Amino acid sequence: MITLRVRVSLVVALMLLTHAAVFAQQTAAGPGQLALEVQYFPNVPPANQIVSTSGKGGSWFARFPRVDGWVQPPNSLPVTAVDIRSMLAEDGGARVWVSVLLGKLHEEQKPVGTYLLHEGEVITVKELADVGVVPFQIKVVRLAPLAGPVPPFNSRAKSIELVSIQPNLSAMPTIHLVVRNVSAKPVHAIELETLQNGWPAIKTMPQGKEGEPLIVPGGTLELTARLATRSALGANGYIPELLPNQTIAIITAVFGDGSYEGSAEQALAFIGFQKGRKTQLQRVADIFAQAQNQATNAAWIKDKVAALGLEADPAALADLSRQFPPDNQTERDRLKHVIEVAMRGIRDEVLKDIGQFELRSRRQEPGTFNSWVASSKARYQAWLSRL
Repeated sequence: MITLRVRVSLVVALMLLTHAAVFAQQTAAGPGQLALEVQYFPNVPPANQIVSTSGKGGSWFARFPRVDGWVQPPNSLPVTAVDIRSMLAEDGGARVWVSVLLGKLHEEQKPVGTYLLHEGEVITVKELADVGVVPFQIKVVRLAPLAGPVPPFNSRAKSIELVSIQPNLSAMPTIHLVVRNVSAKPVHAIELETLQNGWPAIKTMPQGKEGEPLIVPGGTLELTARLATRSALGANGYIPELLPNQTIAIITAVFGDGSYEGSAEQALAFIGFQKGRKTQLQRVADIFAQAQNQATNAAWIKDKVAALGLEADPAALADLSRQFPPDNQTERDRLKHVIEVAMRGIRDEVLKDIGQFELRSRRQEPGTFNSWVASSKARYQAWLSRL
């Protein structure tokens, strides 16, 4: 019987890059690139976040101090994370978006403020105090490029072998590697970790787009692994400093048939995600099918999608429990949680797609709505068929 330990958590389920208390999405980094220096907790070195050059990139912070005496409004969800996104502005500065995520599953996102900052400028996000969070301080800095040493590599998944590995010259030190799937089965997800002194420091879970294989049998995959750093005070402020004794490792590989090699805990996260996605995608496909057969509009579809429930399907939960038998109710709740996080992710992605269509359709010809409904239905049904 597999024991599900505390490490199977929201962090793993969300499949985001993790480093200490910061959960960061990978963003392209370039030499001398602008970055945000985020002071999120008193007397703790700030976190660096690269300013994206091609789209909104950023991090969310689950560790932050609360305002003393602040009372949460009745019937409201608690703030569980502070989300900071940034993108290079037209004038060379950094456009920054700050919001808070509410609820255990981040069911809601509430905007806090939008700011335009230039190199050397500092702001205190005072608006965070209105939602009970001690204000963060954000400074725009320029980070010099770094090239760290090539760390050792190992794979706990016997079907994934290393082809090549080399350092990147980047503002946040990274490693470029190529791996090969030597099995006869398609790989749909892998868990890639940077370990420091044998402990996980950074995790990512690359996976195939919309149910497609990540690595076909005999195929290769290029990956970028971040090296673990800490913020060290230098002559011109805080800079990333490489931590010693790092290893790059493939912890898990999950195949298209639901089997896996390596860590069961990490495989559980992806397999649970697939079950949650399947449940929600079926509902989404049904909504778009209804829209084809009725006189509706985008607002009608948006209302239907927004109303989709996030409760795990009992059959999906029972199936996941058979593959990863829980030892107690806490572990059973954790399995349920993984499925529900994925259901929320699908709902939010579809709502975003609808919003983008509404923006584009303002200047488009009549009939555009019907074409969009048909193509969206086909897309979601195809995604569903691959799960």
